[in-house]
Amino acid sequence: MDSSQTEQAIIARYQERCHRAGGVQVGYGMRAQAIRLGQPRGVDVDSALNAMVEKGWLKANAAGTWYFLTADGAERVKAA
Repeated sequence: MDSSQTEQAIIARYQERCHRAGGVQVGYGMRAQAIRLGQPRGVDVDSALNAMVEKGWLKANAAGTWYFLTADGAERVKAA
């Protein structure tokens, strides 16, 4: 799975979780561990998360244990 496929899988995970929470909202956060759930073994989720932070789709907490949707990230989740 390449980085863009991993990013799409992460977006799908946010979409699934946001749907259960009642909708996609800027600032919606997920633990990194929850994002990793369901990802195939050997997939470099951390690199994809870092790339998504660099693109401005996600914002990480200082410890890197939580990732929150930015406005751009929320739009990506809504469009998926």
